Amino acid sequence: MPQPGAGEVRIRVQACGICHSDMFTIDSQASNPAEELKKLGGARVILATAPSGQAMTALFDGLGTNGKMVVVGANMEPIQVTPLQLIMGRRSLQGWPSSTSVDSEDTLNFAVLSGVRPMIEKFPLERAPEAYERMGSGKAEYRVVLTMSAA
Repeated sequence: MPQPGAGEVRIRVQACGICHSDMFTIDSQASNPAEELKKLGGARVILATAPSGQAMTALFDGLGTNGKMVVVGANMEPIQVTPLQLIMGRRSLQGWPSSTSVDSEDTLNFAVLSGVRPMIEKFPLERAPEAYERMGSGKAEYRVVLTMSAA
């Protein structure tokens, strides 16, 4: 992921998609994301970056057979998955610590090699409280970035 440009500050990654995710956009506010993933054949992997057990729970049934949800975003909210959801679809749920320097370097190298670019919403610094509220509410589209000069 590129560093923020001159006059910008990165706040937090709310969600990220790779591996042809640019071919499909699922608006979780307008539709059921698990159902939309099923229509596409089910996900082989869901990389759960948003720290929301509720969001992860809603996505789990979007996994295809032998699909795996890898959790890297964390909070204290439980992910609610039943044994039948795991067994009947041969699905798995795995936690993975991230944010080591090696993970960051591998991610940046992958992004450069595959042309992954961030999708962001820009807010001028004067609107930082609004940007933070938008991000915290889950209404942000992609990443929220503060700019140091008027946008």
